[in-house]
Amino acid sequence: MPAAAHDVVIIGGGVIGASIAYHLTKRGVRDVVVLERSSLGAGSTSKNAGGIRLQFSSEINIRLSQLSLPRFEGFADEFDVDIQFQQVGYLFLITEERDVKPFEASVALQQRLGVPALRVDRDGIRAIFPELVTDDVRFGTFCQKDGHADPSSILNGFVAKARAGGARFREGAEVTAIDREGGRIRGVRVGDESIPCARVVDAAGPWAAQVAALAGIELPIRPLRRHIFVTDAVDLDHPIPLTIEFASSLYMHRESAGVLLGMADPKDGAAFDETVNWDFVPTVVERALARLPLLEHAAVRTGWAGLYEDTPDRHPILGCVDGVDGFIVAAGFSGHGLMHAPAVGELIAELVTDGRTSLDISPLAHRRFAEGDHVREHNVI
Repeated sequence: MPAAAHDVVIIGGGVIGASIAYHLTKRGVRDVVVLERSSLGAGSTSKNAGGIRLQFSSEINIRLSQLSLPRFEGFADEFDVDIQFQQVGYLFLITEERDVKPFEASVALQQRLGVPALRVDRDGIRAIFPELVTDDVRFGTFCQKDGHADPSSILNGFVAKARAGGARFREGAEVTAIDREGGRIRGVRVGDESIPCARVVDAAGPWAAQVAALAGIELPIRPLRRHIFVTDAVDLDHPIPLTIEFASSLYMHRESAGVLLGMADPKDGAAFDETVNWDFVPTVVERALARLPLLEHAAVRTGWAGLYEDTPDRHPILGCVDGVDGFIVAAGFSGHGLMHAPAVGELIAELVTDGRTSLDISPLAHRRFAEGDHVREHNVI
């Protein structure tokens, strides 16, 4: 049944929670409370590389991107915030035989669904990004609609509009318990304070499994550390795409006058560890120099680490949980929460107010893990 206008509590004050709050107020829900244990955006949102893309290998991820992309393109008009969205494209570099067929299948799917993605040969790659070394590249895939934006500006836009619509954001409010009566949610507790509600939305990112456990629910979400480093100024006089060397997981895009570099450390296991492993820098720099030699004279000036929220099939968990009426999940995005935030906010708001969604999100239901009905995403770094 649709929720009353005063009974929605969102746990998690990142971009997903803020987008859901905004879309709820947009649909007429006025008493929305967002509880954030730290400060707004302090989790994965503030440590995000800002990528926004249509190039995925599963239809549901492509559909979420297709719903979200126009919102980013028109963000300034809707939210009065410049998110610095640079549609410079995503360029995937395929160097290993094992990735050839999956990426060819991905491009075929993307094109069938209306995504303007292209398979590009080495000459095509050099035309897009001439400074790259391409001797070992089998082919690339490129979509000019993709790009990157500023995560903090996106968050601020959602928060400001949600507040204007009546939503309340509480920082330093860690949820310590979730009250159930039988199979129904009755409220949450923040310390000694009890907050009655009939709907709880778990948008706690890497901590979503811990939140769900308070309601007796098991979510297969684990935190994985990801590093980002930024160089000082480099000699590049043209825009460059967000470029991904898929086999190594190295990616790069312009960041002010320098280059942002990201890469997964294969030695990292699941852990709530956001410390920067500076010993990992030489590995990242070595791969980056091999692909983009002009970085030779650029020093790494800063770096940080954040957390992915991984699920077994690298897709989010969206929607209600069987057996617990009033508990809704919007988590497990495996690195893609920012880029899908507009669509997810809209869909969860529809679910809360109407009991259904305009896009079929059943492939992302929590029950899929128990049923073994996973959806697979190949294009994850």
